[in-house]
Amino acid sequence: MTRRGAAVIVGIFSMGLIILSVLNVGHWLSAPGNVPIKGDIIVALGGGSIERVQSALKLYREGYAKRILITGLNRTTGIATNHYLHWESRILIDGGVPPEALLFDDQSGNSHDEASNTAGLMKTRQWKTALVISDPPHLRRLDMVWGPACAQHGLEYRLIATEPLTWNTSGWWRDKVWLKFVGMELLKLSYYAIAY
Repeated sequence: MTRRGAAVIVGIFSMGLIILSVLNVGHWLSAPGNVPIKGDIIVALGGGSIERVQSALKLYREGYAKRILITGLNRTTGIATNHYLHWESRILIDGGVPPEALLFDDQSGNSHDEASNTAGLMKTRQWKTALVISDPPHLRRLDMVWGPACAQHGLEYRLIATEPLTWNTSGWWRDKVWLKFVGMELLKLSYYAIAY
């Protein structure tokens, strides 16, 4: 075989690997997802859509935990806010969750903060297991930060994927919303790998 022929074969093989990687990135990003188990707290992460809160409500109704932590609430500088006025808590309360079962995190600015702050709360309250809810392509990065945050305090976490109707692990690039989400996740994963 000539050098040129070998280069063509290597090029085709490389392109095949790249295409295969792109096609499977949806599976890879969502792979850390688990089935729920009984826990101490359900954590509905901020920054997402209604599916995170709906999943938290479903888990609560099914008896997986007696408390729900809502993270990512917008901070309002200099003004006392009533967390019960947020749309997330309204959905949960209207769905039958008593207000005393709700906790709020308005201090976290990103996924790393949410993991650290929740692990600190769990340690203080002597809770052992958190059910962490987010969108499927967000789970890989969450696993990267929740693992160390919980291990530091001997805690357990389970990542629970929402079930958005438009998410497709094998064809995520066909939907503009998921195309953007996955692209941002890949960038954030690179940043988190360096920063944390």
